[in-house]
Amino acid sequence: MKTLFISDLHLDPKRADIQGCFNQFINSCLTANQDSKTNSDNSSIDSLYILGDLFEVWIGDDASIPVYQQSITQLRQLSESGINIYVMHGNRDFLMGSDFELASGCTLIPDLYQITIAAQTILLSHGDIFCTADKDYLDFRKMVRDPLWQQNFLNKPVTERVSIAQTMREKSKLNGLDKAPEITDVSQDAVEQIMLEYNSSTLIHG
Repeated sequence: MKTLFISDLHLDPKRADIQGCFNQFINSCLTANQDSKTNSDNSSIDSLYILGDLFEVWIGDDASIPVYQQSITQLRQLSESGINIYVMHGNRDFLMGSDFELASGCTLIPDLYQITIAAQTILLSHGDIFCTADKDYLDFRKMVRDPLWQQNFLNKPVTERVSIAQTMREKSKLNGLDKAPEITDVSQDAVEQIMLEYNSSTLIHG
């Protein structure tokens, strides 16, 4: 049985090239499992972990599920074929909720999630929490991950949410241009500290 890990697809209705690659990936997974059943071997895919930023933007289940309906239907096809799909929030799609789970057949998992494969403890993360030198981003992350902030945002009209999300993306791009790579990159010290805390020998992140 195989376990797959992917991240940062940033699916976007405006990016047919990315959607095309995702279509190929979904079809390859479905074919692999069908071939495994036909040949009665042990090469089927058991689990798929998506480690954040599956979607380019997610402004709430009510508004975003219709936008990404094709991809969500494909995920459900994978789920119904017997593949367990686990999805982690990223910095673009952290507002995915229970309606997304119901529509896609996926299970949302928290950042810093441990699994065991072949007696090895593996820690999974989107990875942005390790960018500890980027204080501005971590402050922003703390704000938007706060349940009260999220509830307030989701209570706004869809048009207002779209506008806010667009402003945030533009501001993020501008801020990124002024930052050195060593600020926006993952901190090795932070990685080692978390791995010690979780007693994990392997880290997989986006």
